[in-house]
Amino acid sequence: MARFISVGLMLILACWTASSNGAAISLEDKIQQLTDNYNQMKQELTSKIDRLESQIQGRAHPSTPVYFYAQRSAAFSTKATPLPYDAPVLNTGNALNAASGVFTAPRAGIYSFSFSGMALFPATSGTYVWLSASLFLNGNVVGSGEVDEANTVADQWSPLFLQSTLSLAAGDQIWIEIDYDVTGIILHDDADHYTHFNGWMLDE
Repeated sequence: MARFISVGLMLILACWTASSNGAAISLEDKIQQLTDNYNQMKQELTSKIDRLESQIQGRAHPSTPVYFYAQRSAAFSTKATPLPYDAPVLNTGNALNAASGVFTAPRAGIYSFSFSGMALFPATSGTYVWLSASLFLNGNVVGSGEVDEANTVADQWSPLFLQSTLSLAAGDQIWIEIDYDVTGIILHDDADHYTHFNGWMLDE
């Protein structure tokens, strides 16, 4: 119905214009001119809508998803070195090198990371002892999680957690390192998987 009304109005306008100008422009030419103008405006509007929808879609859904989840199945006690993962679960986008433990941002954007593990204090101690995990960005600590105990009993387990949301540039590298103050304290793990490291791109 709206389409017929629009065409009718165009015809009336064309007739009025033709009569007022002494029919200098034929009715057919005027209708064609109006039709061409309408089609051009419609094409321009459709193109703008398509570009806007594409921009909205791109922000809501990154072009290539990036997320990972990795575990370990054996204890680890090496200080000052990236924590590797021998049991990767997910690695969409292939941004995590599980063997080296290093995540490399494929694109600039906002990323979220979380880490959890289980510290094992193997011996009874009446002194203060601790184990920490730190999140490194290009070699610099940007966050840490720590578990500390006093008067521990042999084979005491204590969980530790760490999470962070960061703005990264393409090529930035992220990893986890552990530290402790008494030889023998370890990041415990076995086939039950107590170590968890995951991350994902939130926005770009």
